[in-house]
Amino acid sequence: MGNRPHEKTCPDLPKDTLGAIELTKKARKLLKKGKTKLAKAKLSQAREWDANVVFGDDGL
Repeated sequence: MGNRPHEKTCPDLPKDTLGAIELTKKARKLLKKGKTKLAKAKLSQAREWDANVVFGDDGL
């Protein structure tokens, strides 16, 4: 509104839960193909967007 930059209404909420879910799905598919390095990168990004979405991948 006006000249003010966008401010997050609830700054304590995750950045992008749906995006994190999609990244996690993609990462698991990559793991099945043996592409561990790329999967780790996707899981890392997913954790940044919503740490509550990524379960069972702590060893990566």
